[in-house]
Amino acid sequence: MKTAMPLGPFDHKTPAVLANELVMQRQVHPGAFLLLEGRDDVRFWRPRCYGHCELLDGEGKQNVAGALQRLDEQGFQGALGLVDSDYDTFMSSKPLSANLVATDAHDLECVLCRSKALDAVLAEHGDASKIRRFEDRAGTDVRQALLDRALVFGRVRLAATLWRDAEAIRQVHVPRFVDETHWRVAADDLLTIVANASARDRETWQDRTDELLHEDPWFVVRGHDMLEILRIGLRRVLGDLPVKDGVRAIASGLRLAMARECLEATGLWDGIRAWEGRNPSFSVLSH
Repeated sequence: MKTAMPLGPFDHKTPAVLANELVMQRQVHPGAFLLLEGRDDVRFWRPRCYGHCELLDGEGKQNVAGALQRLDEQGFQGALGLVDSDYDTFMSSKPLSANLVATDAHDLECVLCRSKALDAVLAEHGDASKIRRFEDRAGTDVRQALLDRALVFGRVRLAATLWRDAEAIRQVHVPRFVDETHWRVAADDLLTIVANASARDRETWQDRTDELLHEDPWFVVRGHDMLEILRIGLRRVLGDLPVKDGVRAIASGLRLAMARECLEATGLWDGIRAWEGRNPSFSVLSH
């Protein structure tokens, strides 16, 4: 696989820089380009892509989307961007390009946690007897328990995002509100602290988060919150995870454990295949 042309030491990627990078690379690379948000995305997709597909770290969602808009205007063919949905579905954000595919959950980490990759990570980092004891006591499996805990944070984040309340979002720091001994979330404390940092009172915050109870949970939760909550759970309640093995180790395990058949069951896979169908001269996924 070819290596992307490096930027200069004082350059930072912008949509224009990224678009120009692809235009220059087209002179030596006739195949598809896959634009991704960051390094972890590149690590995930590299072993799953066709050998003649060039992967590029776009250094952010806005860079990827902006670059594709510029390339579309130039009639550039063969570039596909993969981005996280984030809260776009709630913000009524319209797709910026037919060459852009978004995750069928909040982000890639959520896609992974929803799959059997989570089971593999629990088998690697968890303790079977502790997990069994927790599930018997909780009356639910770890995946659902993890989702439920992440939703406490996700609903607050979403409400703050819809209100464009940056100060409230800054208060949502997962380790501050998750108890390691019992793996419980101090939801009341979270709402109180967020309300104190906001122009809205606690009752207003409670009402708004309650209104979000029926939204698709996998679009409400944030993947990094899930990984942080899982890390805390694996420290004592679900396992004996060493302090040195943090979120990065868990994220890496999820990426490695994502089987092809699980990926093929996602809307993300379908979106890429549909793009390949519209662009038969270019292949992204391995066959």
